Amino acid sequence: MFRCLTKNLSEQVEEIVTEAELRDYIAENIEILESGLTLLDKEKYIPNDLGTRGFIDLYARDAQGHHVLIELKRSNPASREAIHEVQKYAEGVKRHLGVRDEEIRIIIASTEWAELLVSFSRFVSDSTLTILGLKLEVEDSPFRISSSPISLLPINQGRFIAPWHDVNWYLDESSLRKGLASIERSCKEKGIANYVIAILQPSGPIHSDHQANMWNAIGVATSDGEGPSLPVYEFIAYFAMQLNHDECLRILERDADQLDEVRETIADMDASESLGYLYESVSTVEPTPDQDHYEIGYPAKFSKFLNDLGCNVNSVIRHGVFERNTLLSDESILAELRGEDGSTGQRFKRIVSISNKAHMSAARADINNCLDQNPVWQSHLAREISEIEVEFPDGEMEISIFNPSTALLTLYFAMSRDDGILYLPSYHIIVRNPEAVRMYYGCLEAMGRPQEYREILKKYYEGDISLLLFTMTWGGRESRDADIIEDMGLAYRSFRSDITTGTAQDFYIFRDDRWRSCDQANPLELFEKYVEDNEKFVRLVVRRISERSIGGLWDGTSPNTVLDDIADIARGEESKRYFYGAPDDCDVCGDSLEDEKYMIDGAVAGNGSPWGCMCAACFVFGGGAIGPGKGQLYLRDENGWLLVGGFLQ
Repeated sequence: MFRCLTKNLSEQVEEIVTEAELRDYIAENIEILESGLTLLDKEKYIPNDLGTRGFIDLYARDAQGHHVLIELKRSNPASREAIHEVQKYAEGVKRHLGVRDEEIRIIIASTEWAELLVSFSRFVSDSTLTILGLKLEVEDSPFRISSSPISLLPINQGRFIAPWHDVNWYLDESSLRKGLASIERSCKEKGIANYVIAILQPSGPIHSDHQANMWNAIGVATSDGEGPSLPVYEFIAYFAMQLNHDECLRILERDADQLDEVRETIADMDASESLGYLYESVSTVEPTPDQDHYEIGYPAKFSKFLNDLGCNVNSVIRHGVFERNTLLSDESILAELRGEDGSTGQRFKRIVSISNKAHMSAARADINNCLDQNPVWQSHLAREISEIEVEFPDGEMEISIFNPSTALLTLYFAMSRDDGILYLPSYHIIVRNPEAVRMYYGCLEAMGRPQEYREILKKYYEGDISLLLFTMTWGGRESRDADIIEDMGLAYRSFRSDITTGTAQDFYIFRDDRWRSCDQANPLELFEKYVEDNEKFVRLVVRRISERSIGGLWDGTSPNTVLDDIADIARGEESKRYFYGAPDDCDVCGDSLEDEKYMIDGAVAGNGSPWGCMCAACFVFGGGAIGPGKGQLYLRDENGWLLVGGFLQ
């Protein structure tokens, strides 16, 4: 095996340089690469008629019975060929032995990785095979060869506009110019190279709802117009950037104390949460841009500026990769700012050429990301796209997904907004070949009676509605959405419509893992039927949330805490006066009084002041009062409802 036995050991080691010698040595010591490997063949031949003329260095079986293809390389020039060769051999083995992707493993072991690491990292990122890279080390004292896994390079997946934005408001054009200069200066000093600024101009000066809500919350502006007037703005500089995890940490190194705090905070976060927190932290690093008012932005807010407030896009200012990419249109950037690339996990819109493998691969990945918290539709769309790829290989598909994942808040948004139907989760895929031939679509459908509102609140929010409302901090997105939707008596359904002749259509529903023929399904009618059949539940959910809305802010007050301050329990226990004949449910909202701590018998505000028995929430948020002629407060004890407030003199 060794070419020169007369040289010293160090020189002998250097002579173990050919791949053939390396192969023979490792073949006799296969567990150098991995424990449990069994050598099956050296120089495994792949038949020539498969177009894969050549030999696999080592062919082995691992402890789990997988086919293991091992490619050995000794030099940089040889390592450059490794990726091409191993891809070729893997395809040959699959055809020759009838092996599936999941039954194959690939090991590339090399003494040199300088010219192999980049292409290998990309190969691992893109491949569906299980691949391991090993660095071979040759030691001379004592002589041995060892292996260790190589660390992959991070692969740049291309352009990514993060869904965490900055909204800079400016009173006039002069203020805007100063603000833009400060934004560019801030980015330059922080080392932020890749970013865009969309200059928005409303049709007329407007105020910031965010600022109005804050003023209202702290009592700066009053409803009768006294006090300072809200500023009106002529321009918005909407800022978004592209930074990865390491780039954010590099910027935060400017402040060692902040960096330590950030590292500690993100330690237990997942990748998306930590990146969002890093973006927020980077925004606070000095110098910060100048503006007349600032608020946090996100894709839904950007869409609101364009669609609801009618802002015009005056220009899109680009820096870094966004400036260098001359084929990237402003329209594409604006679509990504709206979150239509799936990055927010809520929206995805794209037209895809089915024959373009790169487009299909990217669409699959982005859809998978968009539906990360909706495993039902994630599975359905994966199957549907595979169907489309087989049946219409030369066609085109238009995909649109809205996946808010807002659980209980879905009912509130849908029932309390004028455009509520737009808040319902939905998707469609229109297939053209070249004319429209098929449509897949998804919506919510009733699947049984919902659990009690209180049971859902206890199960997911510890019985505290303020924990539910806290999710509004990030737009209401709920990671347990799929489970909560099911407990609400709803299901994520998928339908298919085939255009047969002319305008004739056949309809199918996906159920029990296959398409079943069905009548035409209208998403709006399905939701309306759910609301009608579960009117009490829907009304209660909407009331419990809407009564806590204060101009875009949310009141997390506990009604029981308010009533604790009013109740005179000592006097109640002394007088021992009880309410008899109380109803089972609140006369206002219909919610059960069984688990209520307090009940109020008093005037129902807003209904011509008739009296009724109310739960704590309806009384507190309905503006009720306790006192003679107004209402009496009762506390539940072992004997019933004990009077503890509103005593008659």
